Amino acid sequence: MLLLLIITAVTLTDIRVSPFSDTTVKFTFLYPEIPGHIEIEMQIIELTNKERTKRNLPPLSTDPHLVIASRQHSYEMIRNGYFSHISPIYYNRTSAIRIYNSGLVQYKTGENIAQNTGTLVSIIIGENPDSLAKIIVHNWMKSAHHRDNILDPGYTNIGVGAIYKDTILKVTQNFIAKPVGIDSIIVSKMNNKYLMDLYLEVYTSGISVFKDASIIEKDSLEFHYKRIRIPLVMNSGSHKIELCKDGNGIYRCMARIYIQTNNPLNSLFQPLTEFNE
Repeated sequence: MLLLLIITAVTLTDIRVSPFSDTTVKFTFLYPEIPGHIEIEMQIIELTNKERTKRNLPPLSTDPHLVIASRQHSYEMIRNGYFSHISPIYYNRTSAIRIYNSGLVQYKTGENIAQNTGTLVSIIIGENPDSLAKIIVHNWMKSAHHRDNILDPGYTNIGVGAIYKDTILKVTQNFIAKPVGIDSIIVSKMNNKYLMDLYLEVYTSGISVFKDASIIEKDSLEFHYKRIRIPLVMNSGSHKIELCKDGNGIYRCMARIYIQTNNPLNSLFQPLTEFNE
């Protein structure tokens, strides 16, 4: 009987948000709900948080969107017979794109993947699936890049997708840093402008808004507790909107939104397929 474990990791620091075809909507996901091996997934999350708390790092909160993105990638790797962070399907190409298309706002993303193959996998899953989770996390911790993802103090949320078929188990572990969460985006039309309202999950002071890398003057915006209203001229092309915090003259951008003002109101946001600036 054979049991083979392979692992790999990636960290990305670009972001995209808002994969919507509707303009008054909560964050939703574009992927189908794929069932995973919940016991293995939960055990990996628990073991990951144990590694963090042993080093006085805050535990990671499970995010259902990250679970969706992770299961999507694990399922796709099994279905298409590959093992890589890079998908051959263009609209799922990278982990950051998959996380974006799961409906999340994030600044920094990371991904670990692992696979177990061989006839022994089915026996272990049937008798002691927790041991597979322990093997995977143990090997991740022995690898510098995987370990860095697990112990990154900036990450706040985690999702794990474990998919098993025949003699193959594929596992994807996704991380994000979520310093500012956008709860929803509403776009309305007034005269020759679109008014984009960003509703934050929590009130956050000291946010500056950039459009296409240039700061928008405060008097051009509306700030109301958790809402930021940004006016955009219709038919002015595509724009990159960034929410940034000023730290001694250095801006840290926490969320980016890509919007196409030449599109009709009901199709301003599109699923992400590329990461070109």
